[in-house]
Amino acid sequence: MIKDLNRKEILLVDDDTDYSDLTRTRLEASGYQVSCVSSGREALQLLEGEYQPSLIIMDIEMPDKNGLTTLININVHKGMGQKEKSHIPVLVATGLQSEKVREVMMAQNVNGYLKKPYDSEELIQAVKSLIG
Repeated sequence: MIKDLNRKEILLVDDDTDYSDLTRTRLEASGYQVSCVSSGREALQLLEGEYQPSLIIMDIEMPDKNGLTTLININVHKGMGQKEKSHIPVLVATGLQSEKVREVMMAQNVNGYLKKPYDSEELIQAVKSLIG
């Protein structure tokens, strides 16, 4: 895939390929460039390198490394010399409906929270509010 340097890049982290495909289609139709990974471990591997998206959209319920563990790891990296990545906003997108889950996520420096299922308008509005 050829990267368009003028388009904002979003890292989508979700193990549900149907959801990822639909979300990618919605975001690309709105002018964003999207990279998808299916686990927190893959997301961390990308972020440990030179990759620097404009936004991370993260599911919570994933095998391997769930979203909470991944967010904690991202926050640890921010505090250990990867300050250039400290400004990357994170939007949590989850089917978990518990208010406690939302509180825990927001305590991890999350910038937004979407409850699945959500419609295209909610998704695009949340993304635009964070990165334009």
